[in-house]
Amino acid sequence: MAAMEASTESPQRGRVTESHVSSPQSPVKFAVGDILGVGHRDRQWTTYVWVTDQSGHAGWVPDTYLEMTGEHEAVAIRDYDATELTIVKDEIVDVLEEAGGWTHCRNAHGVDGWVPSSKVTVIAES
Repeated sequence: MAAMEASTESPQRGRVTESHVSSPQSPVKFAVGDILGVGHRDRQWTTYVWVTDQSGHAGWVPDTYLEMTGEHEAVAIRDYDATELTIVKDEIVDVLEEAGGWTHCRNAHGVDGWVPSSKVTVIAES
């Protein structure tokens, strides 16, 4: 599934169906135009590739955020921050975008990050 662009409209709301604890490592982060090192593709999340940013941080990135410029090099075509979000079952979050099985959410405290899409269900508007 292609990544959805972040919207200026009000985000959809989601209910957390299963808790998720964020990873403690320093996430990969980059901005449009950054040159990135690209490694292998993830076997479970097949739209994600292993990337090393200009600060030396490495992590998984949706391939739709990159334009390959060589066999192991790409340029970022949008900003990205792989920070994960800790969520608790039944918490209500804003759903900002989805990319390859992961959902970018914002909690009630204004903190945002990525969680597995299987752990959040979009709430139908009434």
